[in-house]
Amino acid sequence: MEKQKAENEDFALWRVTDKIANWALSISMYILYPAILIVVCADVTGRNFFAAPLSWAIEGSGIFLIGAIFLAAPRVELDRTHILLDILYAHYSKKARLVCDILTRFVALVWMCGATWRSAIEIHTSFILDESGADFRYPFWPMRMIMTLSFALIALTIICNIISCIRQLRAKG
Repeated sequence: MEKQKAENEDFALWRVTDKIANWALSISMYILYPAILIVVCADVTGRNFFAAPLSWAIEGSGIFLIGAIFLAAPRVELDRTHILLDILYAHYSKKARLVCDILTRFVALVWMCGATWRSAIEIHTSFILDESGADFRYPFWPMRMIMTLSFALIALTIICNIISCIRQLRAKG
């Protein structure tokens, strides 16, 4: 992992993406996950001690969880720490693994670009319709914007990893 990171340090797009992914992960870890914890604790305390649970706790914590997951995903992709099913993959040669990585990431990139495009359209729709939850009366468009930016960042990290794989493939001959 560290060797791969050192190889990518001279790659400017990778450095910028690395910093943005760290920033997104920090928001996920230090703002959204604690917000979930606070909402759940307040709901449980209100329900069990005051017979007054938060009516919006499920919707609110769900919205925060969506943001937290999507903001953490770019860091996972950039570091290549996602789950791999390596039953066959482990038996491939290094070159075959790189080719598989390029192909699978290309498919993921196409899908992620489509998700980014669709999510970007939904920001405007959500804003115009003043979309919000049944009990959680906060507008959904800011979370849709976070999702769209996260999708775009995931696409950028996939591009960085494709370029890294291509560079490794060329270096191997």
